[in-house]
Amino acid sequence: MSVTMVPSVDDRFPVSFYFRIADQLLKQADVYRKEGNLDCLHLTLNRYVRLVSQVIPQHRNYSKHSSKEKLRHTKILQESSKEVEKLKLLATTNINSSGSQLGRRSKNNINNFRSTSQRWTKKILNFSSFKEGKIGHYDSRTCQRGDGNEVHVVKHYFPSSVVSWVEEGGSSGQVSHVIFPGSNDDNSKCISEGSSTSDSTKDMHISVKLTEEFLDLAKENTDRDLETCGILGAFLKNHTFYITTLIIPKQESTSNSCQALNEEEIYAVLDERSLYPAGWIHTHPSQTCFLSSIDLHTQYSYQVMLPEAIAIVLAPTDPTKGCGIFRLTDPGGISVLKECNERDFHPHSTTADGSPIYEICSNIYTNSNLRFEIIDLRISPG
Repeated sequence: MSVTMVPSVDDRFPVSFYFRIADQLLKQADVYRKEGNLDCLHLTLNRYVRLVSQVIPQHRNYSKHSSKEKLRHTKILQESSKEVEKLKLLATTNINSSGSQLGRRSKNNINNFRSTSQRWTKKILNFSSFKEGKIGHYDSRTCQRGDGNEVHVVKHYFPSSVVSWVEEGGSSGQVSHVIFPGSNDDNSKCISEGSSTSDSTKDMHISVKLTEEFLDLAKENTDRDLETCGILGAFLKNHTFYITTLIIPKQESTSNSCQALNEEEIYAVLDERSLYPAGWIHTHPSQTCFLSSIDLHTQYSYQVMLPEAIAIVLAPTDPTKGCGIFRLTDPGGISVLKECNERDFHPHSTTADGSPIYEICSNIYTNSNLRFEIIDLRISPG
């Protein structure tokens, strides 16, 4: 799903889900605005305008949704529409400019636009300040973890008490492309060069220690043949997502499924840190490394929200493939999951073009200098 595409309404998701997508687009737009990336800014704002003005109102529960949130986005929509028109005019001026006189005029237009866009950013941020109270007002204590690393016990007034461990990245700053062998599952494919999604999605960096630390946190469940899941939080910079936060939510687990609970706590952590929900990670304690039919539906919800979202599967007992990073194919897999109303474990129909439902990601890089934080919402400090 490219940045120019807008998700169609799926009434299985609440209206608030789509407004969260809208807020994420505004967050991306702010990044592009600060970086001076006017092309991506134009595409992202245009997507926001279409989402808020055309798509969300089609939701069957739109009329019942919070008038406060609709009013907030109505105001932002007006400002964003003006900015889109300014960007369109600026792009046209650049294309038509020729000669030094017009070239200087075009450069002046860009500088003037950047100046006025900073004022629009402040307006949009003011419109976005709708949450009552401050999230993340906390008191931090430090205790010792068993392996000698410090654990920061953070007392949040909202959403809950958490245990947070900060992992400092190494000093070498090595970045390595992650390449996985092909999956044994017929529903997936291995990507070496390009894919239905990799051409339009941004690169994603993860810490070299993230999966190792998650397996350590999941060990007790794994020993009991229970799955464990976590949510990945990332920030965007220079057209790349950097996963810096691993959230372990309250959850219910079986040997072949895992369900995150209290989603409002998860989103509060992401919002507090201005992070994107970059996907999720979970274990298959006694199964091979693949995405089950239930996993596919979970991944669908993440990918509708953020096209770059990934699913990391860790299968410690799989002798051939202990780790995989997957994404639904687009449009193939996305279309299949959108039309599927089944629950529990079930087969899925084939994609319209005959492609696999999901694929192994090709745009993932490990970064040895990437600092990340683990927040375990299951644990309350004593």
